[in-house]
Amino acid sequence: MSRPTLLIENLKLGFKSYAGLAQVLHGISLQIAQGERVALVGESGSGKSVTARIVLGLLQELRSARVEGWLEFEGKDLNTLSRRERHSLRGTKMSMIFQDPTSALNPVYTIEVLFHEVLKRANPGISRAQARKKAAEALARVAIHDPERVLQSYSFQLSGGMNQRIIIAMALANGPSLLIADEPGTALDVTVQNQTLKLMSDLVREQGTSVLFISHNLGVVREFADRVYVIYKGRMVETGPTAALFANPSHPYTRALLAAVPRLTGGGIPEIEDDSQAFYDPTVVHETSPKVEVSS
Repeated sequence: MSRPTLLIENLKLGFKSYAGLAQVLHGISLQIAQGERVALVGESGSGKSVTARIVLGLLQELRSARVEGWLEFEGKDLNTLSRRERHSLRGTKMSMIFQDPTSALNPVYTIEVLFHEVLKRANPGISRAQARKKAAEALARVAIHDPERVLQSYSFQLSGGMNQRIIIAMALANGPSLLIADEPGTALDVTVQNQTLKLMSDLVREQGTSVLFISHNLGVVREFADRVYVIYKGRMVETGPTAALFANPSHPYTRALLAAVPRLTGGGIPEIEDDSQAFYDPTVVHETSPKVEVSS
């Protein structure tokens, strides 16, 4: 059996301050197989984004951060890598899509210049002409039909949906093994969000890219992810295949998240039993059975 693309075991994170150590993550574990799309869901402040930044090696560079646990990427122990080695993975083997596409693109440079910098991460000797050709091809794959005009544009001259497609194209341009998407549709309207997420889903499936999809939007997660991890206050509380987890959530926090999903029809938000104290129980991660079927 092949090793997973990403393996996290008993990951802990704390921040040192004058008041002591503030613990943020309390021993979370997850894994992503090659080509698998895994969602990490939870409310704001639950520990989703800091987990992604630890995988990328960003928080390890902070003097106040205390990171413990096993981190493995493509069979390699990430804890043994130097700062330079971790940096070399970003933008090549690992890529990230951020929440706000417009702020993620430097408005001082054209899209062509930014794309050239991205492609140089994997191929430092690539010429500007070669980069322009590859960039145009990458933009065409995300349904941008006038790539030459877009390459000569600045991010502030383009719509949010267009910028998001550019970010997706850049993130996948170097053929990463792992794509981390941190709330990629938050800044977009629903229609554009659905279009861009479908494009991203199609592209990662074609390339066999593993995805860690971070979101609090369970409607999007249901359409995108193969498997789901639910995190609450830095603890993993439930995991399972997407269809099974939505059909039969076993943890009260998961049921509360599902109950909070807006509904356009029906009797409004369904009631759930008042067992909120169970949210704070750190002893058990609920494993949703993959054998549960979704009723039609």
